[in-house]
Amino acid sequence: MDRLQSMSYFSRVVALKSFRRAAAELGMSAATVTMHVRRLEQTLGVRLLDRNTRSLKLTEDGVIYLGHCRQVLDDIRQMETLLGSHGKTLRGVLRADVPMILGRRIIAPQLQVFLRQHPQLTLQLTMENRSNDLIGRDWDCAIRIGELPDSSLLARQLGAMRWITCAAPDYLERAGTPQSPEDLARHNCLGFMPVGQRTPAPWQFLRDGKITGMLVHGNLSMDSLDPLLEAAAAGAGIVQVDELAARDLLVQHRLRQVLAGFATDGPPIMLIANSGRQMPAKVRAFGDFIVRLLSRSDDPEPARGGGASVSGSR
Repeated sequence: MDRLQSMSYFSRVVALKSFRRAAAELGMSAATVTMHVRRLEQTLGVRLLDRNTRSLKLTEDGVIYLGHCRQVLDDIRQMETLLGSHGKTLRGVLRADVPMILGRRIIAPQLQVFLRQHPQLTLQLTMENRSNDLIGRDWDCAIRIGELPDSSLLARQLGAMRWITCAAPDYLERAGTPQSPEDLARHNCLGFMPVGQRTPAPWQFLRDGKITGMLVHGNLSMDSLDPLLEAAAAGAGIVQVDELAARDLLVQHRLRQVLAGFATDGPPIMLIANSGRQMPAKVRAFGDFIVRLLSRSDDPEPARGGGASVSGSR
């Protein structure tokens, strides 16, 4: 059994305080994760965790071993970074996690550009967007939306979101075009439910120089913005989304922006990486690539009034 893999699983169990949650995140059974931790305990001859049906707690030996695990895993990442960034050519594997709508609609269509620029780099991209905690994960970096909690992670702002409101042309022909946010009370508004919530998030509008939230109502809500965009393009109702995420649908005239005068900037888009003195070269290169994608200025709608943007928390 791979000792480093077991150490990584152990670190993740501690971070999430649960074998079940760690297993779900790692995409395996709880029994497999438990077996890895037990094998570690058998090899070391000590008990690392005190566990029962209700709680999970590190033993004194477990606290010491966890510190060493994290140091070893971090040293390995640093070594991979050194080897992968040796000279001017980026080599090795870059493991990155990005929000699904960013990955599908903005990054994936342009990945061939990044990989042609770095032919000796292998990119492993996941789209989970569940946690800001990189400890115990295989990720080199992740893209997250919003202000980050204080931590030892390295962070770089890549851009910012910008909320726009839009709907399919045929929906607007049937239901009319809203002229103010108050008009949305007469429309079917498609709601986005943030992770872990069962009610749609308020929509954001700019009024008199101030950002205000408004609760809207409709017959459809989802916890993923990508299919919600497709539902709007099919004529199901009005949706609020980051403008760059909706860009292709706007260019194709499957969506049309409304309430352009009320569009508002949103939270920052952040690149985070594991702790160290500086971001590895391959992570910096990936961040530079994303910045270029977010900075494209050939927008289909004239009313923008803000900087680069993309949706990830939605």
